Amino acid sequence: MYRLKTDKDELTIPDIVQYIKDYEANDIPRLTKLWEYYLGKNPSIVNKRSSDPNNPDNRTPVPYGRKIVNTWTGYGYRPRYITYKSDNDQLLVELQNTFNENNEHIKTSINGRNTAIYGYSYELLYIDKSRLTGKPEVKFAIIDPREMILLYDYSLEPVKKIAIRFYDIDDENWKVIVYYDNRIDYFNGKRARYDSEIKLTLEKSEKNYFGEVPVIAYYLGDDAIGIIEPVIPLIDDYDILVSDSINEFDRFSHAYLRLVGMSLTDQVKGKSPMVDKPALFFLKQRRVFEQLRSKDDVSFLTKDIPTDYVRFMSELVRDQIHIQSHVPDLGSQAFNDGVSGVAIQRLMFDFENLMAAAEAEFDTALYERIRMIISVYSKTGRAKGTFDEVTISHKRNAPLNLKEYADTALTMTQAGFSRYLCADVMPDDIIPDVEEELKRQDEDREAAIPDIEEIPEEAQFPGATEKVAEEDIDGDN
Repeated sequence: MYRLKTDKDELTIPDIVQYIKDYEANDIPRLTKLWEYYLGKNPSIVNKRSSDPNNPDNRTPVPYGRKIVNTWTGYGYRPRYITYKSDNDQLLVELQNTFNENNEHIKTSINGRNTAIYGYSYELLYIDKSRLTGKPEVKFAIIDPREMILLYDYSLEPVKKIAIRFYDIDDENWKVIVYYDNRIDYFNGKRARYDSEIKLTLEKSEKNYFGEVPVIAYYLGDDAIGIIEPVIPLIDDYDILVSDSINEFDRFSHAYLRLVGMSLTDQVKGKSPMVDKPALFFLKQRRVFEQLRSKDDVSFLTKDIPTDYVRFMSELVRDQIHIQSHVPDLGSQAFNDGVSGVAIQRLMFDFENLMAAAEAEFDTALYERIRMIISVYSKTGRAKGTFDEVTISHKRNAPLNLKEYADTALTMTQAGFSRYLCADVMPDDIIPDVEEELKRQDEDREAAIPDIEEIPEEAQFPGATEKVAEEDIDGDN
């Protein structure tokens, strides 16, 4: 299980400095590398050494890390696709107010994205004045995992013990904040540009009103490995295929120059050993050969680029990136319009298994966030309740065959299934609230039926007038 651990209850300044230096040496390089792959600045191809300065050296990073992370985030962590429900109306209202204050839907989505990039994401809770009401409010901010160290104890089920947040203000000045369950220590730090040593001075200490380390950790699996890291070698291979293919088009050697009975030095006066380079430059600029003895003196030896092989390898590597990351390529031919729902479910099966496991761990952190917020509510008398009164719901931003769903609902209706069940079979994006949909259907049905008082009597009872007339005639007889 990925956890940094400590047996200490409090850290001395040398302890804090050592944890930061170890983290900078062991973790930050890996995290920075993963962030670069997400940005599309793939370090392996960008920092590749040129084997020959005379040859083309295209370095084309393909942002595949960004593609699979954005697919992951859009599928399971799209803003407002994670919702909260509770029978405790007051608690839910207050919780929603806190969420609105914090733009919860955006920050929750970013936490999901960060777990895909780094394997974990950190969120810091604090109390500050509300920008909406001006009153004290619980707030939470996403912290770059390269600026946070979270330490656990050594128990069988590790518990958060201490958190260290550190960040630089400029080349020399640092801020370091250490969070304990009962207090928060603020340090000013000095670090010379070319000196690895950090010098800390305690600035102040404050009470920690949460009564526990106010950091929420979102983990993707026990090993905290994101979806980019396992496929980095494949992304590197894809970069090489693309870059080398472009080099072939740009390389002078794809059409070798043949000189028969002459040399480059024949084109210039003198035969210095170094004269071939300026001669070659001269020919490239003017593109003219002079004083040729025969029409066959100069020709080009061309070579074919193995396009079928390049295409085969590109498709192979691209497919393996999706297979090994478990994230499908939703833009591929397999997801064309008209694909049946069963086929889509089969294509999404592996991805859904990964997402379901990630969702379970993500909910653990979301409930911890809610629990800590409610603990502040209880202390201030703002609302009563417990975190387990809140239900977290997830929706999927999956490709759908709506016609197939509509046909299924129609078949179920004709077979005699209830209106509720027929509406419930539709995707949440179409019918998010079944009860509300049935209510609207009833309203539409009532609106389509005119008030019976407005209908003429003869229209209400067809044939009634004719019957009365016939009775009158019979009576007269």
